[in-house]
Amino acid sequence: MSPQPSPLPRLTPAFWGWAALDMIGVMVLAVGAAYLLEDRASILPGFPANRLQAWICVGGGIVTVFIAAVKMLVEVMHSASAGRDAANDRNFS
Repeated sequence: MSPQPSPLPRLTPAFWGWAALDMIGVMVLAVGAAYLLEDRASILPGFPANRLQAWICVGGGIVTVFIAAVKMLVEVMHSASAGRDAANDRNFS
């Protein structure tokens, strides 16, 4: 009887890197949103200094979170494939 491979995907260092970038994106989004809600810098003293910087933080945070989430899904789907290779492995084309 042959051992069955684990049904759980292998989480690679690249996955954890994208997860860390995702957390940074959430924090940038939160800094901008907090300013827009309170009309003052409440998380980081002095930043953002105005509404334009707050909107840039919100937009940049949303884009960063979206890109990181897509890349994490790619990593999980590649590691769960039949070849068991992650997206950053040498056999990925």
